[in-house]
Amino acid sequence: MEIQEILDRYLAGETNFNNVNLCNAKLMGVELMGIELSGANLQGANFIFAYLSRGKFGGANLTQCKLGGANFKQADLRNAHLKDADLHGAILQRADLRRADLSLVVLVDANLCGADLRNANLSGADLRGACLRGANLRYERRMYDPVNLRGANLQYADLRDIDLSYADLTRADLQGANLARANLRGVKLAQAKLKWANLSSTIMLNVELDEADLRGTDLTDATVSSARLTRAKLQKAKLFRTNLARTDLSRSDLRGANLQEANLLEANLAKTNLENANFADANLFDADLSLAKREGANFTGAKRNDE
Repeated sequence: MEIQEILDRYLAGETNFNNVNLCNAKLMGVELMGIELSGANLQGANFIFAYLSRGKFGGANLTQCKLGGANFKQADLRNAHLKDADLHGAILQRADLRRADLSLVVLVDANLCGADLRNANLSGADLRGACLRGANLRYERRMYDPVNLRGANLQYADLRDIDLSYADLTRADLQGANLARANLRGVKLAQAKLKWANLSSTIMLNVELDEADLRGTDLTDATVSSARLTRAKLQKAKLFRTNLARTDLSRSDLRGANLQEANLLEANLAKTNLENANFADANLFDADLSLAKREGANFTGAKRNDE
């Protein structure tokens, strides 16, 4: 079917164009609100600044599409194939992206507020500056697997209050991201970059942060108990009142970190670098500080039984 024929029929009131082949079509700026393109082959098509709100794209092939600035507000993109597509600045507010393949997608500055991303594959996606407030990425047993964000770029992304429990963020870049009050229970963040990120008041029970970069990160009032942070970089991190009970921090670098009033009950601090760290009024009861470097560290008022 030719592009002009589709446009003419749409203007005449027809919306169902499921399974159509529009590979490499040029549809920049078109207004096709509510169009039905489920199962369509749209590979390589150009929809830059197109209006596609409330459209139906279930299972459609949108790989390598140019979708910058496109409006997909409330669109149905379940099971859609968007691998390597460019959605720079796109509007995906309250869009349904369940089980969609978004691997290697460019979503820089995209609006994903309220979007449903359960079981979506976002591995290697570029989400720098994207807004995901209110987005649904929840893991639901027997229904949706944890979201895949391995190696994704989430620099300066807005992830406040989000539920990312059990998500895979291994080697993800979250530098400067705002994750305040987020639920990160059971998340895999090994080798992740979290420098200068805001993790205040987050829930991080049983999280994996081995070899993660948390330099200057704000973890004030966060719950990071029973977590793994071996060989993590935590220089000048803000850990004020952070709950680190039973957390493994062995061989980590905590130089200049602020752990004032932190709870380190039964924490493993063996072979850590604690130079110039502030442990004032912290709970270090039953913590293991064997072979830790303590030069310049402040333990004023700390509860300790290691000596």
